[in-house]
Amino acid sequence: MSDTDQRHRVVVMGPGKVGKTCILKRFLFNTYSEDYKETVEDLYCRDYNVRGSCIKVDLLDTAGNLEFPAMRRLSITTAHGFVLVYSITSQRSFEEMKKLWTQIKEERSNYQEIPCVIVGSMTDLENSRQVEKFDTLNWIYSEGFPGGFVEVSAKEDENVEDIFRLLLDQSRGGARYMGPLSLRRRSANSLDEGEPEKSEEWDSDAKNFNRSRSLVRRGSKPKVKRARRHDKNDCRVS
Repeated sequence: MSDTDQRHRVVVMGPGKVGKTCILKRFLFNTYSEDYKETVEDLYCRDYNVRGSCIKVDLLDTAGNLEFPAMRRLSITTAHGFVLVYSITSQRSFEEMKKLWTQIKEERSNYQEIPCVIVGSMTDLENSRQVEKFDTLNWIYSEGFPGGFVEVSAKEDENVEDIFRLLLDQSRGGARYMGPLSLRRRSANSLDEGEPEKSEEWDSDAKNFNRSRSLVRRGSKPKVKRARRHDKNDCRVS
């Protein structure tokens, strides 16, 4: 298989100030900063070894504003997987995320085959919540969205790895655009060949919908910080 066939691009999209960069930096480097700097476009490249094959993963952090429509269109047309982020504290960001999904459907006729995860960020600001989890699940069901959904907090390091587990679940489930990608933050440049770790508990809200719950993770409450921290150079998804 050629090097081009082994390269996979995951594009992280969403309006500004919803925590896209914080999520990526928490996942890749286990760091977090409250300082905000507007992103134009940042690319994080990682090489992994899977069953003796080199898998190149590009994680693209995109601009949150609408000043770069050509860049956004290019990001959509070249992606092998999507992470669409909104903030649970902003109804406007939720509406913008839905517009992004509409644009993806318009640009990619094969959108149902591409791994995609919707992320509700900033669950550490629960008291300021404007978007209820049930509202997101209701939209997912009515839209026929084929991907996954999880609520996370980059600040508290909660459920961030689940985003990439969900992408992995979809790629293993038959979406050919991610290939046999098995991410594990146990070591910086190696991947576990074993099966991905099962989620501890599926989202109980999802049972209200006639769809598979295997792509909906539970945003646990009350929120508890993890006792064990990963090394800042680790990069794994079980």
